Parts: sequence; C-alpha cells; structure tokens
Amino acid sequence: MEGKVILLVIIGTIGVMLMAFSVVFFVFLYRRKTLESKLEIQEVKTKHQEEMLAATLKSQEKERNRLGTELHDSVGAMLSSIKVNLQVAKRKKDVNVLGEVLSHLDDTIGQVRSISHQMMPVILKKYGLKKAIEDHFDKISSNNLTASIEEWQDFSLNDDHELMLFRILQELTNNTIKHSNATIISVSFEKSNAKKVICYRDNGNGFPDDMLLDTDGMGLLNIMNRAQSIGATAEFSNLETGGAQVNLVIDTSID
Repeated sequence: MEGKVILLVIIGTIGVMLMAFSVVFFVFLYRRKTLESKLEIQEVKTKHQEEMLAATLKSQEKERNRLGTELHDSVGAMLSSIKVNLQVAKRKKDVNVLGEVLSHLDDTIGQVRSISHQMMPVILKKYGLKKAIEDHFDKISSNNLTASIEEWQDFSLNDDHELMLFRILQELTNNTIKHSNATIISVSFEKSNAKKVICYRDNGNGFPDDMLLDTDGMGLLNIMNRAQSIGATAEFSNLETGGAQVNLVIDTSID
C-alpha cells in the first residue's frame, strides 16, 4: 500500500513537472513568436521609412536639378550675353550699348527673383502662410477655376513647417489642375481638441481607385513624405458628391 502511495506521489510529481515544463515552453514559444512578430513589423516599418526617405531624396534631387538647369540655361545665358555686350561697349567705346546691357540686367534680376520665389516665397516669409496661400490661389484662379480658403482657424506653425505645408498645397493644386478637370478648389484650417486639421477639396474626377488602394505609390508618396516631415498624417479619399479630399492631421497631443 505504501509502495502504491509513493508511486502515485512520484507520478503526480512527474505530471506536475511536465505541466510546469509545458507552461514554461508555451510561454517561451509565445514570447518568441511575439518577438519575431515585433521584429517583422519593425522591419516592415524600417523598409517603408527607407522607401519614403529614398522618394524624398529623389524628389529633392529632381528639384535641385531643375533649379540648376534654370540657373545654367536661363540666368547663365543672360549673364554671358551681358558680359559680351560689355566687352563690345568697352572695345568700341559705345555708350549706346549700355542701354541694352541694362535691359538684360533687368531681365536677369527678374529671373533670379523668380527662382528665389520658387525656393522660398517672399510673401510667405513676410506675411505668413494665409497670405501666401491667398496669393497662390489668386495666381491659379481663372474663368474655369475658383480657388479659395473656406475656413481659417489660425494656429501656430514654425517657418519650416509653414513652408512644407505650402509646398504640399502647391502640389495638390498642381495635381488638381493637371488631372482632375475641377472648377472649384477649397482649403480649410481647423482646430479640434488636440488636433490641427488642414482639409483640401476639389470637385473634379477624384482619385483613381488603384491610387487610393496603394497610397504608397509614387503619385501620393511625395505628399505623404512632406506631411510626415511636419508630424502630420495624410488621409486621401473621394467625396460622395464627386471630387477629391485630402486631410492633413497634426496631433499636437504627442508633441
């Protein structure tokens, strides 16, 4: 009898040990799978960030190349022409040539100002984001297109963020003009609790379905990159009444 009790105790102990081992094993396995899952998610995020960074660098390189081409082909050619005219005036001692030189100088100054305005709009630096958007909307508005600020609840942004937001709106309006056949563009700036929301709308064709399904495509990636650089998320959708909508949401609660 005593032997049976000892045997049962041994079997029970072994059973408990097996159960404990099983629990430890499954906890270990669960933690390992969780860690692997986290690593996979982190890897995907890292890859996504690398792709976004590459797209941003590509966009910046494209912009630098464009400005370099403009400086070389336009301003460089104008300055070369001015130099030739000055050499002619010096050789011939012809004062009349100076009038043509001055005219070329005026054109060159205008071109430099235009390039400078593209890099950092003077009106944005002097008068702020609202005036810069109004000025941009005035320039793109026509008999076939009306662009306006629908609502403006002023909120503070630093200079770099204002410039980036202005560039986003420029890109959105350019896309609308090129692709949407819209006649109305509107933008609103609103504050809601701990969020700043910039809402852009047009009444055009809307976004293609495949573009909305793959917002990481090159068509919208540049806008997403710019939005991310100011701590905003970009939400793309089509309106039921027709047209496109882009919400830029800045969550100030995590600042």
